[in-house]
Amino acid sequence: MAKTTTRSIQNTGGFTLIELMVVIVIIGIVINFAVVSFGSNSPADRLNKESTRLMSLIQIAGEEALLRSSFIGVDILRDSYGFLRLEEGEWQPVDDDLFRDRSLPDDMLLTIITSQPQENSDDEDEKRTPEIILLNSGEMTPFDIKITSINIDDYYRLSGNEVGDLTLNRVSPY
Repeated sequence: MAKTTTRSIQNTGGFTLIELMVVIVIIGIVINFAVVSFGSNSPADRLNKESTRLMSLIQIAGEEALLRSSFIGVDILRDSYGFLRLEEGEWQPVDDDLFRDRSLPDDMLLTIITSQPQENSDDEDEKRTPEIILLNSGEMTPFDIKITSINIDDYYRLSGNEVGDLTLNRVSPY
């Protein structure tokens, strides 16, 4: 009679290909989050971020004016901006955290060119008036805003036309 032997396969203690792939994917995700969270904080990146934020907020404010059938204004100062709503004939700050007053970083400046006459006053008691008015019809006062940084030569130009279209362009002086 022949003797039958059975061998048992034993685990040799190594990792399977699937386990290795899962570990590599997890490491890749962690590295991706680290790169995104630290990101670049160069003056050019900060200028791009602030310019894009201003354009996005003006777009959202225009939609808000259209939806609520109200007039919303954008008060542009040299180093900050804020949003106002016309209530009972007076411009009042918008009481929404999204439209709160925002200050630019110390190295950035805003310069606005509008079709509206501009009154510059440093009097704190004087009422705020917007340089840009977003109408409840989706239209707005035309404007050009130059967003600059003292650390770089490039700047951004944010333009709006009468029908409410916004464009943001990076301008290089060379």
